[in-house]
Amino acid sequence: MLFDIFHNYKDNIFEGLYHHIFELCYNKVMKKLILLCLIFPCLSVCANEMTEDYLDIATNYCIYGKYDDAKNYIDKILQIEPNNTDVAELKNTLLRITNPTIQSYLTTTNQNINQAYTYRKAGNRTGELQTLMSTPNDFWANYFLAQYYRENNDFQNAITYYQKAIELKPNYSQSYLGLAQSYISTNQFQNAIETLDKYLTYNKNSDIAFALRAQANLNLNYIIEAEEDIQKAINIDENISYLLLEAIILYYKGNYDLSREKLNILSRNVQTSEVYKYIGLCDYAQNDYKNALLNLDKAIILSDDDKQLISTYNSIKMMLDKK
Repeated sequence: MLFDIFHNYKDNIFEGLYHHIFELCYNKVMKKLILLCLIFPCLSVCANEMTEDYLDIATNYCIYGKYDDAKNYIDKILQIEPNNTDVAELKNTLLRITNPTIQSYLTTTNQNINQAYTYRKAGNRTGELQTLMSTPNDFWANYFLAQYYRENNDFQNAITYYQKAIELKPNYSQSYLGLAQSYISTNQFQNAIETLDKYLTYNKNSDIAFALRAQANLNLNYIIEAEEDIQKAINIDENISYLLLEAIILYYKGNYDLSREKLNILSRNVQTSEVYKYIGLCDYAQNDYKNALLNLDKAIILSDDDKQLISTYNSIKMMLDKK
């Protein structure tokens, strides 16, 4: 089965989400991810269970904006592991959040990264790239190059530099997440699943990792696995994007009644092409051609020239005209 809506990361289920409902659920869906990326990028930075517990507590405080409490637990880690430079950077990041005048630990200790950051602030992307490329064996240079290329939809280069970053620092978990997203964008779904499996060994309760793996499994027609993964994501954080993906998985599973029921609930607050498209497809699968036509018409109006959707609409219209 081909799932054309998942052609790449910006032309799949998340296309409608990012462009139509992303603003509604962004803070809830992405807050934890962003904080883990920027503040606690590697959950393996601590050496024992106590410091890992302290890091979990600090993470939770950050999620709710309680940065002073978070810093207290970071200080506890540093009392146990005073030479842990990763945790020192976490503390520095927290200080920078509460006091923007403080410079990043990374940019003050890595002159190459500092120069690249200076170019970036000045809008000199050529200088930024050339500076990052000048130190091919520097982990951060490779990681930031990967991020740059992924942000600019050059996914093959992004994959190359994420892989280099992983070779240089295999325990930095965010590299695996970025690599998995790049694999999805290039339809390398099996590679994405294997990479997300690795990421989940570091971040066992990452809702977005489970959702991305559900997406990859769906593309490979692993419906049972996709359903299991999206349920894990929803159990961690019940948000609109995951609920929509769940409904779509149910459609491909052939459970049209339940899929349509969930889509109808979503449509009360989310009027996107994807929602109406799958309501219409559920109608079509159940031979309710009139409602299928009505809902697909709504989807077409909201879509960006979805040729497959238009073709399905025309086929249904021809059937009704013959009747």
